[in-house]
Amino acid sequence: MTKEQIKEFTLRTSQANQSGLILVLTDIAVCHMKDSLNSYAAQDADAYEHSVELARRSVNELCASFAPADPLGARVIAILRFIYGKLNKSAIRGVPDELDRCVTMLDNLKVGFEHLHELDREGPVMKNTHQVYAGLTYGKGVLNESVSGVDVSTRGFKA
Repeated sequence: MTKEQIKEFTLRTSQANQSGLILVLTDIAVCHMKDSLNSYAAQDADAYEHSVELARRSVNELCASFAPADPLGARVIAILRFIYGKLNKSAIRGVPDELDRCVTMLDNLKVGFEHLHELDREGPVMKNTHQVYAGLTYGKGVLNESVSGVDVSTRGFKA
């Protein structure tokens, strides 16, 4: 994962509601799986193991986001457990075990998550964060972001 992707995921996380966080986790898991496939193709075993472990953590966190008591949630958890199992096999064997198929499965799930996100009208999960506005200003082809809207003196913990 590149530093730009990390910054993008951090920004999306700070501005997202609950359904938006599920989308971010899905994108992170897909990104780590693609990184592991690229590392395997480049024959970098250490990077491959690290990417698979990060993908496993992301899928595990994504699995914890759904309620097993809900019938639809139980189906999503079953799919995520299948993907988690493939990631475990990939980590143990040292070769990708259908990770490209798992990426496709997560992409298909993401379509449903995006539809649910469109219906979700809740506010952001993180409170007291800066509102980020992005737009093209005086940079040639550069996206400049500005932050405003929160009094910095009210942020953080007080002892």
